[in-house]
Amino acid sequence: MARYARLVVAAVAVLLVAPGVVDAAGRRPPRNAFQLRFGGFFPSGGGPLWTDVQDRFTLDAGDMDGEVFGVSYVSSLSNTWEVGVNADFYQETVLSAEEDFVDEDGFAIYHDTELDETPVSVDVRFLPGGRYRERPGGVRVLKPVVYLGASAGINFWEYDEIGDFVDDSDPNDPFVFSDHYSEEGEAFQYGVLAGVELPVQPSFHILFEGRYTWADDSLDGDLAFLDSIELGGASAFFGMSFRF
Repeated sequence: MARYARLVVAAVAVLLVAPGVVDAAGRRPPRNAFQLRFGGFFPSGGGPLWTDVQDRFTLDAGDMDGEVFGVSYVSSLSNTWEVGVNADFYQETVLSAEEDFVDEDGFAIYHDTELDETPVSVDVRFLPGGRYRERPGGVRVLKPVVYLGASAGINFWEYDEIGDFVDDSDPNDPFVFSDHYSEEGEAFQYGVLAGVELPVQPSFHILFEGRYTWADDSLDGDLAFLDSIELGGASAFFGMSFRF
């Protein structure tokens, strides 16, 4: 988190001193952008599945923090409103062990937990100060941008537990077995976002962005007895915006 804090401080510093960039034609800045985003995703945890996992295994939802990659297509509706289409890609695998059991030789009983999420969303962004300012003669100057937004979409997800487990249905005779538990689905997801975009050239900007999303889905496969899984969480990004 310290790394992301330093990025935010750097963004604010540049925001305060950046002079603005005049578009190549001197009048009409690019209206559309393709963005690449790189950062971290921090699942919120909570809900029946994560509660069970944290009680039974040496695993916490925070252990699933991992890298995320995103792409966006953003189009200006006006100087202060934009719409974006986004896809993010996250996958994390963590090795954990049974909390209360070891095997007959005294060794930990391990399995892998893997979570994949690919949310596809549409967001609406509000730019309180606008993307450009007017100069005499109708010249539009691009300037540092702060934006706020809300998003909604579908999260395509998969959750797997693969390895060795303990069956303790008979407290007097628990035993170790190997298995692969799997769940997948599509969940409605909504969220909020905020960011800073800094023009380097009329067609190239850098950005710093944070998102928080909410999503949950029912479990109807191998882990249906746990009812549901929480899929939302916080994301922090550094990115590049190619405007055209």
